[in-house]
Amino acid sequence: MDQLNILDRKILNVLQNYPLEPYSSLGKKLNISPQTMIRRVESLKTKGILRNPIASFVPERIGLARYGVVFNISQLHQFTLLQSAISEHNYIRGYNRFYGERFGIYAQFDLPTNVNGAFNKFLEYLVEEEFCDDYTIFKATGHRFSRPAPLPNYTSEPEPFDIISFWEKRLQKSSDLVNGVRSAVTVKNGKIVVVTDEGEKPIEPFHFLLLRDLTSHSENGKQIGIRTKQTDLIEYYREYYQHLGKKIRLSDTEKNFYYNLGEFFDTRNGHNTKVDFGRKYYNVVKNYLITNPRWNFSRKLFEEHVTRAFIIEDASEKEKNQFYNFLNEENPPFQTGFELLDRGIFLRLSLPPYYDSKLSYLIWSTFKNHKIYSLDFFGKHGMWWPFYIDNFDWDASEWKTNEDWLFNSVVTVIEEKHKNGNFGEVNLHKHIGNGNSNYANGHTNGNGAAIYKHISNGSSGKTVAYR
Repeated sequence: MDQLNILDRKILNVLQNYPLEPYSSLGKKLNISPQTMIRRVESLKTKGILRNPIASFVPERIGLARYGVVFNISQLHQFTLLQSAISEHNYIRGYNRFYGERFGIYAQFDLPTNVNGAFNKFLEYLVEEEFCDDYTIFKATGHRFSRPAPLPNYTSEPEPFDIISFWEKRLQKSSDLVNGVRSAVTVKNGKIVVVTDEGEKPIEPFHFLLLRDLTSHSENGKQIGIRTKQTDLIEYYREYYQHLGKKIRLSDTEKNFYYNLGEFFDTRNGHNTKVDFGRKYYNVVKNYLITNPRWNFSRKLFEEHVTRAFIIEDASEKEKNQFYNFLNEENPPFQTGFELLDRGIFLRLSLPPYYDSKLSYLIWSTFKNHKIYSLDFFGKHGMWWPFYIDNFDWDASEWKTNEDWLFNSVVTVIEEKHKNGNFGEVNLHKHIGNGNSNYANGHTNGNGAAIYKHISNGSSGKTVAYR
């Protein structure tokens, strides 16, 4: 409480409600100068209260499907083994440890639609190696949302909230789904296109670079993310293009990026570069490839809450749709995450203990076939990955689905970690730039060979992800 004065709280509130607005605009809302706003934001970062803003990508918009996997364990050391192993999977999205009646990890993977065999083989491998005892898979339908909690409502004495009356409102909602899933990316005449409000738009390697960097949250080096100015992004990609041009050998992925960036920068003057880049940025950010831009807060400094996940398996289609429409339209004063599953509902809420018990009673009395998980977000117990560009084969214009990519190469790395005694390491660098790479010598790997000095300071294990 002592670390947050009234102005700090107001700043956190406007950042939460307007995550992408410039500091000058946010300062006007609080009647402070842009300089004061920037200084306060940097101070909150230094104190560890405020962390870099992040965003998510929409897997269904780029031809992927999201799968949730509940891994159950029976021994404490399996936590370390399991999270280290699943971090090596190329299509990992994120995970959280959970505790309660059972202990384990809830992980999410964004997968091509035709890889069930190879992915199941990977899951069975985890059981055979005793990294986990068993697992359950749920496929998401694409109907999801995530909302932050209104910060002003979080105090030592929460404002009264009639959760029982709130709960009963769900029965008044339509059973027809609103805000349906947007059309997925398709390949037409060898070109990857996404259907937008303005028609079909081609997706290029440049778009995937943007998708990677706008869903990144690097804490080290030059910070590129969802709030980065377009002019800074242009210079960032110009440097990346020049860097690739100095390399002796380019990987297959790098070749596609190099030629695509070359066509962009070498054929445009400064004004046209800015205008055309704005169009590409718009295609990624405004046409539903990016969702849920948000700042991260260290809430433990000024609130008390627990985070529960509920997986409800016995809801009818009508109940599932009503529940989705209900929470999508009626925003409770708690941090909320919701996902419709092929066999049920995934609900995540962070709320004070008083409301935690009441909600548990309500769900228990309404749905008999459900499980409750207490989620752990601290340090490497809860991790999140940005978009991974190396999963796409540009020559074939499709996602990589071969068994070598989905299983063999992953197992090779896992066994190498085991052999070298590095099983406590959770691999983030593969997706955001390898901490062991040497930019000065032109050697990089990981996620399209991201510019080393822009992504990581080389301190392995230093980068921490927050959801």
